[in-house]
Amino acid sequence: GLSSAPEYPEDIMRMMKERAAKMNLGPLFWTPTVEGLFNYEYVRDNPEKLDDTSWHLGLPDSIIRDIRASLRFPGRMSYFQLTPVRKPTLDRKFVQLKESGVVMLVGTDSGIPMKFHSQSTWNELDVWVNHFGMDPLLTIKAATYWPAVAMKVDKDYGTISEGKYADIIAVRGDVIRYINLLQDVDLVMKHGRKVK
Repeated sequence: GLSSAPEYPEDIMRMMKERAAKMNLGPLFWTPTVEGLFNYEYVRDNPEKLDDTSWHLGLPDSIIRDIRASLRFPGRMSYFQLTPVRKPTLDRKFVQLKESGVVMLVGTDSGIPMKFHSQSTWNELDVWVNHFGMDPLLTIKAATYWPAVAMKVDKDYGTISEGKYADIIAVRGDVIRYINLLQDVDLVMKHGRKVK
């Protein structure tokens, strides 16, 4: 399959470029979700990250115990057996996507083993910026503005604009320079009301 191919085939790339060039049809969206594969070996070899209790929120103790038990031997998980073959393809495929004209959206694959919802978005942004060299502001837009456009809710969401719902997060520091600051959100507003 394409997941372990060294790059996307030429015919697929040609079709993507042709379709992306037809802007009258709207953007062609693609969600690569690379961080789970990219960071697998690091998390496997440095499992302290899994001790972060942020993923416990709202879960009963019995589920927390089950999840912890499932993480005892991450190198044995069948889910990741193809990762050593797939990871080397990520650099080339990411470049191909950037060059194709598609609009890339930040996705997370939250819920795969060792990938918790509470950490996955900032981890994905970090890999896009610090490994794949994506512009930080474009990366943030790939997590905010473009998903709103893709879901056809951009009249209400996706940017901080007059008349839109005020769904905002804030962090202390310069996220354009240090994207990983997004791991420590200081303020959360939902529909204009502060919830954190």
